[in-house]
Amino acid sequence: MTRFVNAAAAAVLLAAAPAARAQVQAATDRAAGRPAGIALPAFGVAAVEEPTGLATTPAAIGFVDGLTLHYFHEGDVTPQSAADGVYVANRLGPLGIGFSEEWMRPGEDAARYRRTRLGVTLGDGRAVSAGAAWTWVTSPDPTLEHVGGWDLGLTVRPLRALSIGAAMLDRDAGPGIPVRYDLGLATRFWDDGLTLSADLLADDQTRGDFRSTHLAFGAAAETPFGVAVGVQVQVPLRSLPGPAGDVTGLLAVSWNAPHSGVIGGTSAVGDQTGWLTGVRVSSERYRAAPSGDDAPTIDLDEELRRHRTLFLDIGPSDPYGTLLRRLERARDDGDLAALVIRIDDVPVGSGRVEELRAVVARIAARKPVVAYLTGGGTRAYWLATAATTIVAPPGAPLFVNGIGTSQLYLKDALARLGVTFDVVKAGAYKSATEPLVRTEPSPEAREATNALLDDVFGRIVADVGTARKLSPERVRALVDQGLFTSEEARDVGLLDAVFWQDELEEWVRRTAGRHVKQGGRYRPEPERTAQRWGLPPVVQVIRIEGVIAQGRTRSPLGQDAIAGADSIRGQIARAADDARVKAIVLRIESPGGDGLASDLIWREVVRARRKGKPVIASLGDVAASGGYFIAVGADTIIAEPSTLTGSIGVFAAKPDLSGLLGKISVHRTSFTRGENAELTSLARPWSASERAVLERQIQAFYTTFLDRVAEGRKLGRAEVEKVAGGRVWTGRQALDRRLVDAMGSLTDAIGLARDRALLGRSEWVEIRADDGDRGVLAQMSTAALAQVLDVHPLARALAAVPELSALAVLCEIGPVVALPLDWIPVTPP
Repeated sequence: MTRFVNAAAAAVLLAAAPAARAQVQAATDRAAGRPAGIALPAFGVAAVEEPTGLATTPAAIGFVDGLTLHYFHEGDVTPQSAADGVYVANRLGPLGIGFSEEWMRPGEDAARYRRTRLGVTLGDGRAVSAGAAWTWVTSPDPTLEHVGGWDLGLTVRPLRALSIGAAMLDRDAGPGIPVRYDLGLATRFWDDGLTLSADLLADDQTRGDFRSTHLAFGAAAETPFGVAVGVQVQVPLRSLPGPAGDVTGLLAVSWNAPHSGVIGGTSAVGDQTGWLTGVRVSSERYRAAPSGDDAPTIDLDEELRRHRTLFLDIGPSDPYGTLLRRLERARDDGDLAALVIRIDDVPVGSGRVEELRAVVARIAARKPVVAYLTGGGTRAYWLATAATTIVAPPGAPLFVNGIGTSQLYLKDALARLGVTFDVVKAGAYKSATEPLVRTEPSPEAREATNALLDDVFGRIVADVGTARKLSPERVRALVDQGLFTSEEARDVGLLDAVFWQDELEEWVRRTAGRHVKQGGRYRPEPERTAQRWGLPPVVQVIRIEGVIAQGRTRSPLGQDAIAGADSIRGQIARAADDARVKAIVLRIESPGGDGLASDLIWREVVRARRKGKPVIASLGDVAASGGYFIAVGADTIIAEPSTLTGSIGVFAAKPDLSGLLGKISVHRTSFTRGENAELTSLARPWSASERAVLERQIQAFYTTFLDRVAEGRKLGRAEVEKVAGGRVWTGRQALDRRLVDAMGSLTDAIGLARDRALLGRSEWVEIRADDGDRGVLAQMSTAALAQVLDVHPLARALAAVPELSALAVLCEIGPVVALPLDWIPVTPP
């Protein structure tokens, strides 16, 4: 219905006075007998930004950020005249290319001619464009064969509301054709929907003299409904012969769909009234009326999977961040009548499940959200309860059997092989090495683990009970039952309906209350680049993902598994020195790592703050030990309630392989200088003096860790010691102990960063995610290795068994790294 109303409105406007923003000068030149082109829909020199703008200034095509094609037909600009034109432009990186072909039929026995124009620009596509264009005229009339020339143009848009343009046109165009100059200013406001322009026109009178000839004023408005209206008036500044001495004008209207448009206009030059109609198709999305009838699908498993070719990653480098941004966009997307979220497994932890659940709930507050549950466990169902409706296919099993964790203790098994581990640690709760040196968890590990499970499970029970209108006791009873068919789950109130996927469209239509187009992947499009002028302020998001180590970020298993301190420090330093970056958000997904590497990153965070950049830390599933160490350097720390954080403690560990070497009859002789020269040797245990050295180092770093937390959190040393000792807390527990400042998502952290940088919520801000220094070669080597590991049985086993993956996370080590991290596949627990 909305589209019909818009189309009808457009038809009425076109009939009354047909497209916005036409070029008055071309009509005036044609009336004076010059071989000009079509009077195109082009605004003042500072405002043009479409392929048709090539006739006004070559710089215009530098703002076309996707392949765009225009076709126009014109009539009666001069008596009995007609013309057709095709205009195309695109931008490839900093280079813009435009081309036009116009077939002019002046009428009244005047010779026909064809104008060909080619333009190129150099610029950033948003704030500056400099270009040149060349024109050729071909005609049966030999006098017109010498007409052509070249143009220069420059447009600068230093602010969102200001554009400055200048152009020199028709240089060496031919005998009797003056060089023309156009200097203009334009401003844009009203949510970038209203543009006003003013131009000073001049020429050289064909003999090198500069004289101003006209002032041109324009106004154009784009409505949220896809209708655009514009007017341009040209006023002579002096007495000029012929039509040039008259006040002339253009009135125009267009109707825009997202990727197409219908344009029409009328021009008045003296007693002659011309008309113009045209169409536009573009890969860029123009401002148009929202359809409000789409119901696309987001497949979480598909969205969160990394996609690779043989040697190169394809798709987003941060699938989770991309998914989060798409969901945030869906909340305000007027094209969506409803959203279907397909949920199978959810390969993220509880912290990110809560983050996703919060954004799904925000969408559901505005439009229907259907969760189509095809698998997964308790966390997948927890996420699904944020939707308006939960649906599953017939006969599908539903696991809502609670949460848990387990650990394999390998001390005795390793001893059979002749392998033991030496460990030095600071913090009674520092339990990461216990599987290697114990046969069961320590009392401290039991206490901390049970507290974490109680906190997270209690929140799941509360959320599910609220969403499904069930009492906590009823939810716990259903969890104890654990496994349901989809029909059983519907009958006990865990599901709303049971449908095959091909029956989902009708269900979604009934849920939305109107006809919808269901299906297809949700891929929200950005608006046309030129819709907003200038370069916006930036909030820089820097990801710290995986085990923290020195050196550069690397991916031994095809994932961002090792967060290199050199790479991350470089990203923070660049953001701190970039004048456009107004605030920094650290997104931390790390269980910890090398203590010195963490300290180096912490220092860079503090330096960024001292340079006046607000720094907000956003904690995901886990930001513990070294990950938390980095976070305390920020101004504010935001976590999800189920984030695992804290673990303020340090350890160093190394295997002793002497027993294994003896079992296989390997004999070793060493020659050393220095009492502790073999501190990192794997062929023997630490000596008493070596252990003393390590204990001193570990204690020194632990003291540093406590001091960093006390300084960053503005706590007394005694307060920090009470919550330290290597203990891991949930985000909610950490908030109660003042280890974090607030509960919230990455979106909340970005919003807070905007506030701290004094960027209003309505102000246009670019959210930039820096991928660091991972170039194409790094991606190729990573993907090639991933292909080998993806088919290796041992690699699949390590990935499939969480306990085996957890053994690789000897990641909370101090300044002395006794166990080389690159020896083993390192993945977060």
